[in-house]
Amino acid sequence: MKAYIINDKNSSVSALGVKNCHNSIKAHGSDIDLHPFQQTSPETVEDHAGIFGDISWNYPINDEVATDKELGINLKPYRTNDYKKVFACTLSHARLWLECVNSKQDIMILEHDAVFTRKFEEFQWEGGVLGLNDPRRATHSSLIYHNLASLREGVHSAPWVSSYTAMPQGLAGNSAYIIKPKFADMLLMKLKEKGGWPNDAIMCKQFFPMQLKVVYPYYTTIQGIKSTTTS
Repeated sequence: MKAYIINDKNSSVSALGVKNCHNSIKAHGSDIDLHPFQQTSPETVEDHAGIFGDISWNYPINDEVATDKELGINLKPYRTNDYKKVFACTLSHARLWLECVNSKQDIMILEHDAVFTRKFEEFQWEGGVLGLNDPRRATHSSLIYHNLASLREGVHSAPWVSSYTAMPQGLAGNSAYIIKPKFADMLLMKLKEKGGWPNDAIMCKQFFPMQLKVVYPYYTTIQGIKSTTTS
C-alpha cells in the first residue's frame, strides 16, 4: 500500500520520526511503500489554502466559544499560540485527501510521530476511513476510547467517548489512517463548506456517522516526539 508521511524536511526532529517509522515498517515486514510528504507550514498556509478555494480558519481557539449550528455540537476550542500552525496541519492532511481523490486509490496517511507495532498487510474493509493508531496518549479521553475500541478484534465503528453534543468526535488523533477516495472527496467538500477546522474535528462522527472505522489490534502508536506545526 502507498503511504505518505507528513513531515518537515528542514527539521531534524521530523527527520528522526520518519526514520523511526521507516525502520518499524521494515522491522515488521509490512507491505507499505512509504513516501515523505512536505508539510504545510504557517508560511505556506495562504498558498495552500488557495488550492481549496481560498478557505480561511473558522474554528474557535483558546477562550473562544462556538457551536456548530448544523449539528448543534459544541466546538471545543483548540489551544494554540498561533492558529496558522493548526491550520497548516489541516491543510497538510487536506492536500493528501486531494491526492487520494486524484489517484482514485486508497492511501495511508501518517504523521511523522507514527510508528508501527506489528506487520501490516493490505485487507478489505467497509467504510470511508480506517484509524490504525493506539488511542492511548494520542487523543482526549484516551483510556475510554481504548477500552471501547478494544472490546473486540477486527474493524468496527469508531467509538463515542462523550455525549453527541459535547465536541466533534472521531479517530484517535489522526496520526495514522487509511482513506478511500470517495470519502476523501466528501471531506474536501465539508472543508469548503465549513472552512478551516482541525483535521480531526472536520473528520468527525457527527458529520460522517457511518464512515469512521477503527481496527483492533492497532497497527501504530505515537513516538512522543514534538509536533513541527501545532506546538
